[in-house]
Amino acid sequence: MNRGIYPPLAGAITLEHRMEVLSHNIGNVHTTGFKKDKPIFATILGQTPGPSVAGIDLFPLMDALPPDRSQGVLHHTGEPLDVGLEGEGFLVAQTPDGLRYYRGGKLHRNADGNLVAHTGDPLMGKKGPIQLPGGEVVIGNDGTIRVNNKIIDTLRLDKISNGQETAKVGDLFWTVPDQVVPDTHTTVHQGMLEQSNVNPSLDMVELIKVIREYEQMQKAIKAMDELAAQAIQAGRVQT
Repeated sequence: MNRGIYPPLAGAITLEHRMEVLSHNIGNVHTTGFKKDKPIFATILGQTPGPSVAGIDLFPLMDALPPDRSQGVLHHTGEPLDVGLEGEGFLVAQTPDGLRYYRGGKLHRNADGNLVAHTGDPLMGKKGPIQLPGGEVVIGNDGTIRVNNKIIDTLRLDKISNGQETAKVGDLFWTVPDQVVPDTHTTVHQGMLEQSNVNPSLDMVELIKVIREYEQMQKAIKAMDELAAQAIQAGRVQT
């Protein structure tokens, strides 16, 4: 086997993973509260016959896919139950799978008067699941909820401290880390929503760049394959 095919093959695999992540990010450019992913790659030693050759036996492996939790732009909606978060904090929702962090901010009052996320899961306050009586809802910058000028509860806001891990689990929800830390610095903006932190212009340019690099790797693989075929053919002619 022509081992020279390994470097362009490894490059193509890496670029394919990058295309998948970029496409997913761009596809969620209009998803409220979405945080883009940033792939981290590592290498593994390929199990190939013969002596090891530096730079040839190394194959890429997606080691991690951490989200970029940087702030998204806040967009004014004027809806009283829309809340945009400015800072590192997360809202907390109670789901069938347990508590989940949430940055979506598109809230609703259901038929039972519960304040819920877009999935219908109850949103948590400092007193537990939040119930809203009928009336005008005012949400302060600190998360305090008033209905008809009466304090009902305060939005529970948590942050992810250094060393703690969390992960996306779908529906804009994130897992809650083992150590829960209350957040006191995040500002709540009523009538606003946090947009995706994907930059469509930059990410589209990056996607085009990756596609072109991928095409170059495909050409290199094809060239190596043709060289191998020519070598085999030449060997047959000599014999």
